[in-house]
Amino acid sequence: MSEALPELIHPSALVSDTSKLIPSINEGWSDWKWQQRNAVTSIDDLLDYFPGLKDGALLERIRCNLNDRKLAITPYTMHLIERDEQGLPKANDPIWRQVVPVWDEERGPQTLSYDGESENWELPGEMVTPICQHKYDNRVILRLANVCHAYCQFCYEALRTLEKQTQKSSLRKDEWSATLDYVRSHPELDEVILSGGEPLMHSDKHLDGFLSDLRAIRSNLIIRLHTRALSFNPYRVTDELVQILARHQVTAVGLHVGHPNEITPDFLAAARKLRSACPILFANMPFLGGINDRYETLATLCLTLYRHGIQPHYLYHFMPFSPGSQAFRASISDALAIVGRMKRRLSNIAVPEYVLPHKTGKYTVPLDLLKDRPRLEHHPDGEYLYFRNWQGQACVFPE
Repeated sequence: MSEALPELIHPSALVSDTSKLIPSINEGWSDWKWQQRNAVTSIDDLLDYFPGLKDGALLERIRCNLNDRKLAITPYTMHLIERDEQGLPKANDPIWRQVVPVWDEERGPQTLSYDGESENWELPGEMVTPICQHKYDNRVILRLANVCHAYCQFCYEALRTLEKQTQKSSLRKDEWSATLDYVRSHPELDEVILSGGEPLMHSDKHLDGFLSDLRAIRSNLIIRLHTRALSFNPYRVTDELVQILARHQVTAVGLHVGHPNEITPDFLAAARKLRSACPILFANMPFLGGINDRYETLATLCLTLYRHGIQPHYLYHFMPFSPGSQAFRASISDALAIVGRMKRRLSNIAVPEYVLPHKTGKYTVPLDLLKDRPRLEHHPDGEYLYFRNWQGQACVFPE
């Protein structure tokens, strides 16, 4: 049996510490490993923060949803959850709803609902090694970890990350060697994407080794890394990590973010450090019902990112075979209306591309599905395009 790679900070082995309730007096607060060691990973840990949940129906719903799934929430993230006058989490708090499964228990398989079996993204023929997915012609995704700093309870990779008894392979030395051989023997590959789970759950030492192996294959290989760390544990962006990314010429870092409340001073400080090492910093955002499916929320999120040098890149529609399918499912029509309004009112760089992700890839949804979409008509003196401008005024343009 091949040797497992060590030094992943695994949430299931973490311990609780009541001092996490008062971050200002804890010297370990800004240590990313302290955050992981003191993460909430059980119902009892959750009650340390919110003892008022103890006898309520909400706790039973959470307990049922966590029967076969993992929970991990860093103290940093817990500190962002807004409380009501009774000290309980506000029911509509966007952080709380993303990391704690508060919805009614999902009962049995439903069309396009999470069933613990259906894949959202990984088709068997695409997994050229247990950790390497070749979906698109010129790039591969490397699944470096099955664990995360904290768990989004709507994760589209739930079979890999949320399931307590996941069948997905975790990174092993022989699989890493096979993956390197595959990239080396396919010169048509322009890019490798380090993903997971969360690749930054690995130590700086191991990330240095992974990046060194990849950079040795080709000097012009594009290396991209995706992370949720800035929302859940921004202290993971250490000075040493930044030096490693710069040394191995990582081209781009993609940040996963769902709501403006996640963009704290610590988030922005980590982003500045990343930007000092990597030429491109961008954000991918899930489109989630009850979280960011309002114009004001999404526009604020995108403008805040843009204002701080992070380009809003993809707005991913909620993927069907994911937990919380009823709680988070959002309207495509609403998304089109919101993005269309943003397109007319915000700088283009601040407007993400709206996509429907599915098993075979991503479909960019054209905004002309909106009402008043452009139409081309023929007249005796030529063809004219009819449309409405950003102010909603009717316009005619000669073709």
